[in-house]
Amino acid sequence: MKAIILVSLFVVGITAIPVQQAKVKYDNYAVYRFVPQNEAERENLLALEQNYPGLIFWKGVGPVGGRVDIMIPPHLQHEILSGLQTVMTVPEPMIPDVQQLIDEEAELNEIARAKAPRLGWDAYYTFDEISEWLDEQAAANPNVASVQTYGQSFEGRPMKVIKISTGGNGQRPIIFIDANIHAREWITNAVATYIINELLNGQTSGIRGLLNNFDIHVAPVINPDGYAYTRTDRLWRKTRSNYAGPLCRGADPNRNFGFQWNTGGSSSICSSDTYMGVSAFSEPETKTTAEYLDTIKDRVSAYISLHSYSQLILIPYGNNLGRVPDHDNHMRVGGLVERAIASRYGTQFETGNIVEMLYVASGASVDYMKGTHDTTLSYTLELRDTGRYGFILPPAQIVPSALELIDGLIALANDLKLQLDAKK
Repeated sequence: MKAIILVSLFVVGITAIPVQQAKVKYDNYAVYRFVPQNEAERENLLALEQNYPGLIFWKGVGPVGGRVDIMIPPHLQHEILSGLQTVMTVPEPMIPDVQQLIDEEAELNEIARAKAPRLGWDAYYTFDEISEWLDEQAAANPNVASVQTYGQSFEGRPMKVIKISTGGNGQRPIIFIDANIHAREWITNAVATYIINELLNGQTSGIRGLLNNFDIHVAPVINPDGYAYTRTDRLWRKTRSNYAGPLCRGADPNRNFGFQWNTGGSSSICSSDTYMGVSAFSEPETKTTAEYLDTIKDRVSAYISLHSYSQLILIPYGNNLGRVPDHDNHMRVGGLVERAIASRYGTQFETGNIVEMLYVASGASVDYMKGTHDTTLSYTLELRDTGRYGFILPPAQIVPSALELIDGLIALANDLKLQLDAKK
């Protein structure tokens, strides 16, 4: 009964949220971290997540004991926190003013860009700048790199992948890296472009040696419209399609892939951050990405999807299929990656199944690759941090995030080479 009272308490407040037309501001929005201690507490949080998209879940509801991070608008905080206090302990806010973090990030970005207006890794750059930089890198390295535009986004932006190869006549296995499937996760495209730069121009990281055994394909922004829109709404997550009407823009592209679509962990409410879309592959971003992957499926040996935040190495499946048959091998390799990442700065990652570590999430890109094409290794990597900044990671953390991930990628690739050799 308490859960029913709690849910009904919020209806008036949440439905009264005005539609934002101008640049979205998050003044005095606060992020609270809840850790449900029993099933009743978990169910109360789950009821909120499933029914009230006016509450922004930075980390969704998973198992008992899992962290749940909720961004609550200021005009709802009293109602919501008072209601929650009747059924569970309410903590102090983890982030008391989200807009303050956004403003600090913007200021640091502006300072860095004034010093180095060309794309680099002391700041975050726009989609157009990243797209242009990819073309420049391919033109400067024509013997090893090429850019393919494999489709267009809903709003007509190019969907690009850079393919890096030092030989092998197109027969080497591929490590495929996608990034920025969720628009607000800026750190992912910055890390992806850093990896590209090290592969083509780097001198010290050691990653160029991977090209002796693998071709590497990187799609640094597979949600171009959403990423572009984050200049208006920094915390936008989805695509920008309007199939459900002008007041319900976009779908969660990582709930829209056509493997076990709509089998849990996605929402049918079009305004929800986890809206699954009107159908599997309804979003051109997911449809064209999958079509490209289908053309290279026999060569893709590792699929890595970069996300933030939480510092996790996540293994399919995210739906009701449970663990993949080779879960133990994924865990073993994940452990190698964990240790490699920690070796540089001590950053701690943790490996496990998506559902067991986070929550149910069907329709993800890693599930599609593992479930449809049985890719040898398929991981979601949740990059820094664990919540102090969340999605609004300061640009000063770009290079450390990239370097430690490169360490992990080298460890993964070295072990993958042994696995592939053993199969010959």
